[in-house]
Amino acid sequence: MKVWKMPPSWSVHQRTAHERGLEFLKSICDSSPHMEVIPLPNGLPSVRIKGRSRRWYSLKAVPEKTIFENLTGEMESAVVWAFDIRAAPRKTDLLALNEYSVRLCIYPERGSKELPIGDQIATIALGLRDDRRTAVRIGLVAQFVIAPRDALLDVYKFTEEGVIYNEEMGYYEELEYEPNPPRTPYQRLLDMTHDADRITQMFAQDDQAPANEHEHMIFQEWFDGKEEVAYNKQNTPWHHDENQIWDIEEAFLRGLD
Repeated sequence: MKVWKMPPSWSVHQRTAHERGLEFLKSICDSSPHMEVIPLPNGLPSVRIKGRSRRWYSLKAVPEKTIFENLTGEMESAVVWAFDIRAAPRKTDLLALNEYSVRLCIYPERGSKELPIGDQIATIALGLRDDRRTAVRIGLVAQFVIAPRDALLDVYKFTEEGVIYNEEMGYYEELEYEPNPPRTPYQRLLDMTHDADRITQMFAQDDQAPANEHEHMIFQEWFDGKEEVAYNKQNTPWHHDENQIWDIEEAFLRGLD
């Protein structure tokens, strides 16, 4: 099996930790009949997992190079890891990566990002194996676990912010398309104006728009009424009779004489 070539800048400690992390991942998968390590062409492992919900997952980490400025002001290169997690209701869906397979946007917790990649993959894999328990803590896993198979046809990705649908991805890709040569600031401003107008038209064409507008108007009238009542209460003495209060005060002062 091909071995992934570690960056030359890695220290002996980093190299040892990387190898031990991969060994740990392999031992975890070897101990479970529901987790399988599958070598990738680049020498890194991917993991196929059957969750307790009887749904299936595949997980791999993709190395990406980045350039950063160190404390001395020098530019250095480093490896960052991007996670590709696919999920499907059936194993055949996962193997074919067909229209029933979706992406899950899950990342290691902040404290785990410093661990070797083998440990990070093992942590996520164990969470996906026990997906019913993980669903209590991570909402997007719960959304996937309970989603009917047919409902996944329109889904592109489950994220912490919500579900992203295939039709939305086509719209976002259109907005993010960058022609060559780069656009001028003025052209970008025109594009932003065009996009804003397009979104406004989309909402205007919504069949529910009239009902939503009427509902908003009713709510605003109710809110304005409540606000007016609250304002009047603030400007009305709680005792309702100012002269009576002055009489009580005078009687109290006479009693002190």
